[in-house]
Amino acid sequence: MPESPAGSPLLSVIIPMYNEGENARHSVSAVCEQLRKTGKPFEIICVDDGSTDRTRAELETLAGEFPELRVAGYSTNRGRGRALREGFSRAAARFIVSIDADLSYHPGQILNLLARLEEPDAPDVVIASPYMPGGRTEGVAPLRLFISRAANILLRQAMGRRYFTLTGIFRGYRREVFDCLELYSDGKEIHLEIVAKAEAAGLDLVEVPAVLTSRKHGKSKLKFRLTAFSHLMFSFYEKPLLLFGVAGLVLTLASLLLGGYLFHLYLNAALNPTRPMIWLSVLLLLAGIQMASFAFISTQITLLKKELFRTQKEILLLRRGSRKDHDSR
Repeated sequence: MPESPAGSPLLSVIIPMYNEGENARHSVSAVCEQLRKTGKPFEIICVDDGSTDRTRAELETLAGEFPELRVAGYSTNRGRGRALREGFSRAAARFIVSIDADLSYHPGQILNLLARLEEPDAPDVVIASPYMPGGRTEGVAPLRLFISRAANILLRQAMGRRYFTLTGIFRGYRREVFDCLELYSDGKEIHLEIVAKAEAAGLDLVEVPAVLTSRKHGKSKLKFRLTAFSHLMFSFYEKPLLLFGVAGLVLTLASLLLGGYLFHLYLNAALNPTRPMIWLSVLLLLAGIQMASFAFISTQITLLKKELFRTQKEILLLRRGSRKDHDSR
C-alpha cells in the first residue's frame, strides 16, 4: 500500500461542531490522546458550523495547545452535511474518519476503523455500526434509541438490507472516495447520500461493530421532525416501490374487495346501479394501476440515476487526473 507523502498526515479526523463549547476541549483532547498512542501522523479538523456560543473561540484557543488541530468554519449555521463537506475538502490525509463532537462513540474506536482501512484488502468505506451483530448501545435514551433503530430498519429496506446502520456519522474513508463523489447535502441526509452514491459508483463498503453511548456534555442538536422527514424522503427516493408500489397494491386490493362486495349484491339482486360505490370501485382500480405504473417508471429512473453516478465518477476521476498531470508539469 502506498505510504502518505512525507510531511502529510496518515489520518484526518473530521469533527463538525455546532454550539459545542462545553464539548470542544474534551473532544479534541480525547481524540488526540488516543491517536498519539499510535505514533502515526494525524490531524484533527474541527468545523464550526456557525455556532452562536463560545465554540469558535474555544477551538482557536485549543489550536494553540494542540498542533494537530486545524480549525475551519463559517458564521452561519448550514447543517451537518455542509460542515462535513467542508472538512472533507480540507483533509490532507490518506484516510479520513468523521465522528460526532459529543464522542458518543469513544475515540478509541477510531483506531478500529483505521486498522480496517490499512488492511491489504481494505474497503473504500468503513461504517461503524452499533446495530449489527457484535455492536451494541450503552446508556442511550430509550426514545432516541427506538427512533434511531426504526429509521435504520426502514432505510435498510430501501438499501436492499445490506447495512444495519445508515444514519451514523462515525465512518472511515479512503481519500479516493471523495475524488469520485460529488456531494450536495447540507443536512444529516449526507450520510445516506454518501452510501447511495458510493454504492452506485461501485465502491466497496463494509460495516464493523461499534459501541454507541449517550452524550456526556452539552445538549443534543437533533431536530427529530426534520431528520425523520429527510430520512423518509430518502427511502422513497432510493426505493420508490416503497411508496408507489405499496400504494398501488393497497388501492387495487381495495378496488377488488369493493368490487367483490358489489358482485355479491348483484347475484342477490340487491345491487342498485346508481350507487356511488360502483364508481368508487372503478376509480380505485384506475388509481391502483396508475400507481403501479409510477412504481415501474420510477424504478427505471432509479436505475438510470445509478448509471449516471458511475459515469460521474469516471468523469471526476479523469478530470482530477488531468489536473494532477498539469500541476506536475
